[in-house]
Amino acid sequence: MPKNDFEEGNVASIIAEGCHFNGSIKVKGSIRVDGGFEGQLTVSETLVIGKGGKLDAKVETRRASIAGTLKGEINAQDGVKLQSGSHFEGNIFTKNLVIEEGVFFDGGCWRSIESKSRHKSSSPPRKPEQLAKTDRQPTVAT
Repeated sequence: MPKNDFEEGNVASIIAEGCHFNGSIKVKGSIRVDGGFEGQLTVSETLVIGKGGKLDAKVETRRASIAGTLKGEINAQDGVKLQSGSHFEGNIFTKNLVIEEGVFFDGGCWRSIESKSRHKSSSPPRKPEQLAKTDRQPTVAT
């Protein structure tokens, strides 16, 4: 993915620092979020989440550049870039994923929603605390 795909120069809409929005937004063009947002966000071009941006949302977009926090799900046709210091919890559906050093990532990534449904029948990855546990019962000497 070319670097200019994540340029912030053509942002049409902004949720500024200090603002918080709850609901559903559809943006024709790009949006930058430096404040808070909860709900559903549909963006025809680029979603930029600034360092102070905090989203708890289901997102549909062409591409995303994340420097802040996103909890939820993102479906990005062209790609997602998780910048150093960002925090992501949830599922990512995209063709291209860039994760810089210093990112907190807890979730899954699939090339498409369809590819996730094809893998639903397989068992989900186990968390570290599950790897330490065994299915055996302790042995008691009598």
